[in-house]
Amino acid sequence: MADAHRGHHGFRTAQPQSEAALPPPLRGAIAGIAAVPLRPQFELEALPPPRRLATFSHAVSVAVCDPDGDEIASGRFVVLYEPQGQDEWRGVFRCVTLAQADLEAEIAEDPLLPDVAWSWLTEALDQRAARHAVLGGTVSRSASMSFGELAERPASTSVELRASWTPAAPSGTGAGDGVGGGTGEGEWTEAQAQAAFEAHFQAWLDLIATAAGLPPLVAGVTVLPTSR
Repeated sequence: MADAHRGHHGFRTAQPQSEAALPPPLRGAIAGIAAVPLRPQFELEALPPPRRLATFSHAVSVAVCDPDGDEIASGRFVVLYEPQGQDEWRGVFRCVTLAQADLEAEIAEDPLLPDVAWSWLTEALDQRAARHAVLGGTVSRSASMSFGELAERPASTSVELRASWTPAAPSGTGAGDGVGGGTGEGEWTEAQAQAAFEAHFQAWLDLIATAAGLPPLVAGVTVLPTSR
């Protein structure tokens, strides 16, 4: 598995990024992310792009709040782009993600929780037809109790899923797989990257929604685009 979470030695430091100076495939990826409508409970924020993971990158965070305004789930979605490709990635793009959510204690203690949480991601990718390769990650759960002056705080349990994968161009775009060692920028057009990342970011938002316990969207009900 390509461990994108720990960084990749030998990458050039990320270049200062103005949108006009970005390579067309990365501009397409950013446009695809921006085109995905958000649920009302979601708050999206742009993050400073990581500097040492790839030549180009883009990052956003999402927080999910309950009706009282308390945060119940959150995550981070990072797009890495290396124009000459990376053998470990088998492509030029890499998605590096984090999702975490509060859980009821009895759910957190379920021995099947790691498998179930991982299935939230794989099923979301499949349902959104987000083609990918070299998928790997970890699922962790934690519990915390407060003591002393903080003893009145209730105990809490949570799950955390870290995953990374290499997006493939959507089928029917004429870009082949869009993955492969040393694959260059010519494998992706801006439009292909936009279509791919709409699917991948939507799948990741589906994962966040599931982790937060939000009900599936009803067929035929449109989520209005949110001002970013």
